[in-house]
Amino acid sequence: MRSKVADRILANTPEEVKVFARLYGDLIVRINSILSEKTCTQKSLAGKLEKNPSEIHKWLSGEHNFTLRSIAKLQAALGEILIEVPAEKPAKIFHAHYVKTTYRLTVLRPNVQRKTKVQVWKITTTKKEVSNVG
Repeated sequence: MRSKVADRILANTPEEVKVFARLYGDLIVRINSILSEKTCTQKSLAGKLEKNPSEIHKWLSGEHNFTLRSIAKLQAALGEILIEVPAEKPAKIFHAHYVKTTYRLTVLRPNVQRKTKVQVWKITTTKKEVSNVG
């Protein structure tokens, strides 16, 4: 349960700050997951970007205000899409009933040091139903 002070701070926080924090967090999580998938370190990413490892650490720890250019450099170095902007305006006409389902699956590896064989599965399902309104 949040405190009254935290509720007051959130109530007085401008919407653009909330959006920025959410997007920034999502971007950092995406970059770190790509590094993890590719078993790439911050040091090797720094080498690809011709930057100091300390600067990359600063970027990925929440102390950097990304520019579009720095995001483009990261995207090129990682070989993965970080931000995607829709090319066209979404269609307003749908079939009688349309359901979009998104599945996210997270698999945590067992702890090798403790030699446990426990696997944790986390599944998130999102359904969005859209009718012929528009």
